[in-house]
Amino acid sequence: MHLGKPVRSKKREVLFLVILHLALSLLFSGTIPLGEAPDEADHWAYIQYLAREHHLPQGPELTQSKHPPLYHATAALWGMLWMPELGHLDSRLFLRANPDVTFSPKLAATRAYALNSFIHTTFEAWPWRDGPLAFHWVRLWSVLLSTWTVWATYRLARHAFPHEEEIPFLAAAVVALLPEFLFIGSVLNNDTLAALLASLALVMAMREYQTPGDRGHLLLGLVLGLGVWAKVSTLAVWPAVGLWLCLGALKVRGKGKGLLRCGLPFLVAGLLAAPWFLRNWRLFGDPWGWALARQTVDVRTGPWTWQDTWWLVRGWFYSFWGKFGSAGHIPMARPVYVLLLVATGLAGVGLIRRLQVDERSRAPLLGSGLALVGVMGAIWRYSLVALGTDQGRLLFPALAPIALLLAVGWLTLIPPSRRHWASRGLAGGLLILSLYAWAGVIRPAYAPPPPASLQRISPGDGVAFGPLRLLAWDLDGWPTLYWTLDEPTDVDWRVAFRLVDGEGHLVAEWKRSPGAGRWSTDHWPPGYIMQDVYPPQRWAHLPPGRYRVEVGVYPFMGSWTLPEGHTSPFVPLGIWEQGTHGGD
Repeated sequence: MHLGKPVRSKKREVLFLVILHLALSLLFSGTIPLGEAPDEADHWAYIQYLAREHHLPQGPELTQSKHPPLYHATAALWGMLWMPELGHLDSRLFLRANPDVTFSPKLAATRAYALNSFIHTTFEAWPWRDGPLAFHWVRLWSVLLSTWTVWATYRLARHAFPHEEEIPFLAAAVVALLPEFLFIGSVLNNDTLAALLASLALVMAMREYQTPGDRGHLLLGLVLGLGVWAKVSTLAVWPAVGLWLCLGALKVRGKGKGLLRCGLPFLVAGLLAAPWFLRNWRLFGDPWGWALARQTVDVRTGPWTWQDTWWLVRGWFYSFWGKFGSAGHIPMARPVYVLLLVATGLAGVGLIRRLQVDERSRAPLLGSGLALVGVMGAIWRYSLVALGTDQGRLLFPALAPIALLLAVGWLTLIPPSRRHWASRGLAGGLLILSLYAWAGVIRPAYAPPPPASLQRISPGDGVAFGPLRLLAWDLDGWPTLYWTLDEPTDVDWRVAFRLVDGEGHLVAEWKRSPGAGRWSTDHWPPGYIMQDVYPPQRWAHLPPGRYRVEVGVYPFMGSWTLPEGHTSPFVPLGIWEQGTHGGD
């Protein structure tokens, strides 16, 4: 009579996980600067194109057009519900490329470079408006998709292990609190929809394995087909779906008819996905669209080696758990990955033990492993053509199976009487990890730099370019300028650092937001001092010699500003010598 209470309690706990993931995703989404996620600006361009043109692009101008459009089309529809003019918003007003971006945290520590790919002005600040408001609204679509994926993961684990309630809870917790999924699931990215549809297909296949019947084959085919329209890599989970369907069919009478029915979902999915492959064949000469893909990626030029395999697997591991930024270049602390490696290894030990002692677990676990291996194989095949595939988000079509494997592995090592609290403890650890990723890694990467000190520099009279004032400069070593504001400004001021040779010829020029674009000038309070460092490596091509340094200032997308007391927009600062101290 009381069996329903524990079930209801478990569902409430899972509902809490779903709500917690939603809340954390909103936190990530609202605070990650726009465009600072893998290919996010390119996904935005694809979404805008569909909202404006109402048809698919055909060339390499939109790099993400190599992907099927389901995520981008649904995101465009979602965005137009709030802002019908979505396709006509001027992205240049807020997606302002940062020429000083680096993908090396060590270089960023020199303050001559920055980790942000875009310069983020007060136009992005709360309360959001215009383009940034539309961007955040479309991000919400990703948040909803990722939240649904948490529930789908729970359902997969629930069907796979119906009598072990801690496994579904922990599997859902892995997805809900995985830092990388919180990151990717809170920004514009088609990996989120691919993860959801692949998870739903696996849920239906697992249900058919556990309780075979004739229900849901057409719906499963629809989900599989839509998965291809989200991302072609979802094809890699089809073997796992087929395995569970066939094993389920073998449990019942009329095995021959049952096995034939197993092909129905794939027939439906194939018919649904066929137009995409036929379009590629017509436009690019092959069903996969390799000709277009090669024009939109960094193409691998050398043969595959064991070193490449290590690079790929290592990158998958790091960025599956969490590496952030527009190129996955902002890592967590190294000891965190060591702990995660140990935890992953323990899960592997637990899985081996489970497969040895529990025959009923073999089909769910082998199917989950097949899904993971299938996705890894697909990405490896793509890696033979493209660089930059060492990203854990590319494994997300197998995210739910991975979470299931981790949950089973961990809990197998724990006595049954302690699994309830162990699963809650592991979930708590993942929560701490996700909060650390947000507060200790992502937020500091985009935080404004502390004000510079001029104690070691002798300030001159300074030069005023409107409200922006050059307080002092040091041309020894790495040329460094010091800027401040005399009064608040709503302008994104830019600086041009120029080198002129002895004959008066301009030989080098670097335009940037002061301070490598870490904090745009319209954020600065009056009196704040920004250190603006210029790495000599930018002029390593120049022959040794003495060069005159000039500086000019202009507003973003504007004209040169005449400095106070000068007749030229460029102010000479002194001499910088190449080859004596700055060329290395």
